[in-house]
Amino acid sequence: MRERDEERSRRFLDEIKIYYEETKDSLLDGMDEFTWNDLEMDEVFFRLNKTGCFIGEQVFYQRLHTAGKGRDFRQWERQQAYFEENAAGRKRIEGQLDRIGKNQEDYYLPMFLKNADHIEVRHAFVYRILQVVLAISFFAAMISQNIICIAVLVMTALCNLGLYALGKWKYEIYLYALGSVKDLVIFCKKVVRDQEWREVFGTEELTKAVKDLDKLSKMIGNFQLRKRGLWTGDVLEILRDYLVGVTLWDITVFNRIMKLLDGKQQELLLLYDFAGSIDMGLAVWALRKELPVYCIPEFWSETKVKAEGLSHPLLKNPVPNDFFMERGCLITGANASGKSTFMKALAINVILAETVHTCLAKRFFLPSLFVMTSLAVRDDIVSGESYYIRELRYLKRMTDAVQSGTPVFCMIDEILRGTNTKERLAASEAVLKYLNRKNVLVAAATHDMELAEKLTGQYDSYHFTGEIKEGNLYFDYKIRKGVGHSQNAIKLLGYFQFPEEIVQAAEQNYRKLCD
Repeated sequence: MRERDEERSRRFLDEIKIYYEETKDSLLDGMDEFTWNDLEMDEVFFRLNKTGCFIGEQVFYQRLHTAGKGRDFRQWERQQAYFEENAAGRKRIEGQLDRIGKNQEDYYLPMFLKNADHIEVRHAFVYRILQVVLAISFFAAMISQNIICIAVLVMTALCNLGLYALGKWKYEIYLYALGSVKDLVIFCKKVVRDQEWREVFGTEELTKAVKDLDKLSKMIGNFQLRKRGLWTGDVLEILRDYLVGVTLWDITVFNRIMKLLDGKQQELLLLYDFAGSIDMGLAVWALRKELPVYCIPEFWSETKVKAEGLSHPLLKNPVPNDFFMERGCLITGANASGKSTFMKALAINVILAETVHTCLAKRFFLPSLFVMTSLAVRDDIVSGESYYIRELRYLKRMTDAVQSGTPVFCMIDEILRGTNTKERLAASEAVLKYLNRKNVLVAAATHDMELAEKLTGQYDSYHFTGEIKEGNLYFDYKIRKGVGHSQNAIKLLGYFQFPEEIVQAAEQNYRKLCD
């Protein structure tokens, strides 16, 4: 079974992101970066990623951004069943994908494909003229032995050699990308030609795309076969390369390949997503085998979420929770008792349900939901925006999103804490009531008991508890129904051994505020 290599994924994260960056404009309503960062989805990706090739890695990263699309997972589960029931077939397809590998240069293939129509040999007719001149002068010199013909031959050869060296410097950076194109087409061709794989993974669209790209793949293969020796540093191969280079043959062949590639990008991206999806499926199959508890989510049409034994994928020893939500809910409780972690676990499992059809729970029921969060707002020193302005931007994108009528799952931690108490309560109440009237599920964590009281009847209440026993912090991290009234901010001052004078003054100040 494949192993995760989290350290390698961290080192190559910028390269892994390339496919997502090149395609995100076409991902209508894809997850925004606020939500991605709030939920630490890079860490979730590192935790889940057991792919075998760079394509699978990039497609997996991109796919995690696409929750809320309402996919049909029937074929996905047929593929998962094949991996489970057919070990020999699974290992064969793993081997084919592993051969594609994870060379650093290969990750730039999506960038190459998106810009292939701008890559061409300029003034190609000049190269053809020089090829003709070289051929004529060569035969003339051989036949006539004339000094002028020999001089023309030598001058043309030197000119061609210079142009080849310049062209080689320009296009050789694309050789790895072309090799990746060939490997991708070969993999998809094997799937199409293998009856067993074709029945499980294939589509008519895939078969047609492979057929359309067959000529391109063969031309790239022949071109690269001769270039392979150069990457080993073999002196004879390098000498041979420059002898052929005098004819400018490689530059004209490269130009023909790029012309064939032009207009085929969509077919190649189809193959890219197909191969990456299979590799991602293998990673999810391995993840399911590894998890002590997981479930296949059950989608329903009602705007409700129900979870049994829900846990967070990044925790080594998570405390599972049961939860039911049919309208907005407020989560209260002591500091560090688990409110934010639970909300993140809930949001991440919604995303996993809609992207890899796998949840860290015993059972999980949900509708198709678009997840948006406001959990980790910070000042932005570069732009000069304060905490409060940043939080307003986070919340405004939520109020904009709900206008479309798309079911949205909003997660908000300590709403509008960047302003004074009275205005915070007034504005928070208005925002939460507005969201609750829309086609939205809202989960908001707060310490404001007054806000919880104002929203009674419109929002359900849940809470976490925590206490200090015999000098030790104790939290059970279990969510309970109702408003939590336990507070521990001042007790924590004593727990962390602040000066006694500060602790006593804080207690006195608190009693005065409560009188």
